[in-house]
Amino acid sequence: MEPLNLEMIDAGPILTDLRSSIQTFHVSGTVYLSPLSADTAGNPSATTLGMEAFGIGEFILPELLQILGIRSLTLSRQHDLTPLANLPFDMSNVASERFLWHYLRNDAVIGELRALFRHCRTIAFDNWSSLIGASDLWNGLLIDVIKPIEKKDFEFIFYLGDPLTKLSFQVDEALDIISDFSLYGQVTFALDEEEAGKLWMVLNGVRADTPVAHQTAPDLNRKYLSIFRTMKVTRLLIYSATNAVLFAKQQQFVLARRKVAQTTEMAMNARQNFIAGFSIGLLLQLDMAHCLALGLVVFEILGEQKVFLNKENLLEYIGQWINDLQKPETIYLYQ
Repeated sequence: MEPLNLEMIDAGPILTDLRSSIQTFHVSGTVYLSPLSADTAGNPSATTLGMEAFGIGEFILPELLQILGIRSLTLSRQHDLTPLANLPFDMSNVASERFLWHYLRNDAVIGELRALFRHCRTIAFDNWSSLIGASDLWNGLLIDVIKPIEKKDFEFIFYLGDPLTKLSFQVDEALDIISDFSLYGQVTFALDEEEAGKLWMVLNGVRADTPVAHQTAPDLNRKYLSIFRTMKVTRLLIYSATNAVLFAKQQQFVLARRKVAQTTEMAMNARQNFIAGFSIGLLLQLDMAHCLALGLVVFEILGEQKVFLNKENLLEYIGQWINDLQKPETIYLYQ
């Protein structure tokens, strides 16, 4: 792969395709689970993104899955979450973060998780660096739950977070575990631009206090490529305030994105909002450019405009993005 000649994808045709496709978006029977606040005016277990417009049911992610560092799930069919939600577990006597899975696992937990994961399509995880015991939990989940069900069409989405908050051997261990998930499906490994730079430093033995000289886009792309080659993942996604860069075996490209307010970019649910749109794209089997674009659209609709995720709002925002690309006075927002 030649990292200096990444294809710069024109967002216009991608958005035009999305606008047409949204008219027929429908994945009836699919379920989206996330730790969003309940809609107190309706079903107490339902979330409030508004995915019902696409035939997707929304429910609160059970606490056990949140403890495991799972950010969201999509299921191919309805599943009774009551047994999983009612499972007793006690974390008060955990002696070490390296043995969290040992305290959680038992026959009932393993059985319920396997039953649930048989119907999973996408699984998005929390930031590894900020989740206590993430490596132990995810390795246990992989070995005891995912591997035995012999299902290999998962879509896994991982975020690393800040690698400089951990020791280098811990980072290496995490990358190996994340790579192992690729044996059971497609793995998207996501980093923001700053996290990617820090990970490159860890992998290359560069001290955290080493001054960083100005880096051009080709310089950064070389570093991103080296990260991708270090891991055995399907895709590496690096994003900044102005674009998203994707590395995969069959394609590498850059997609310009709209600049948003810093408060939106750094909001608590920013990554969750992107994942919601990206997951819908995966469910609909869109190509990566369309999945990324849909993720960015949903990210801004939920994060900045704070409206429901229905077809009308999606179409309105996509139309605005297309119009901005055609006007000299607004094109700067995407450069």
